[in-house]
Amino acid sequence: MKSLALLLSLLLSVLTVPSDQILVDATADEILQKVEQYEGEKPVLVNFWATWCAPCIEEFPYILSLKEKYEGEFELIFVSGDFEEARDDAEAFLKEQGVDFETYFKVGKDHEFITTISDKWTGALPFTIVYNRAGEVSASWEGKEDLETFESELLKVINEE
Repeated sequence: MKSLALLLSLLLSVLTVPSDQILVDATADEILQKVEQYEGEKPVLVNFWATWCAPCIEEFPYILSLKEKYEGEFELIFVSGDFEEARDDAEAFLKEQGVDFETYFKVGKDHEFITTISDKWTGALPFTIVYNRAGEVSASWEGKEDLETFESELLKVINEE
């Protein structure tokens, strides 16, 4: 009986993700699959950012404030474009910002990742895509935007019938 409990304990430790792990590796295809999960259900905002990108850091709180304001009305997906050496910095930043939901860490070759995500993305950060409920791109932009732009684009897809 003891050995069964030990085996079960060992299996569970291997199969579960640590509860404090909020930054999960993801390829471009996996990000797009995540977006597809919400198709027909709710709009999705995907934001690509990095800790070394000052405009990314500046707009991050805007996006989080909209997640709180419109809780449950859209899905938010953050994807860190940091280099592997800066992964700890990315995790620390997310914790400082109070992010307590799963976010993603870009894996794969940059060019392939970028072109898979969007043919309108040059690779500049930040990059944001807003998808409507049907899973279609409603808006996308490179560079930092203000809170009003984020909210306006989100409300278009939230209020879309």
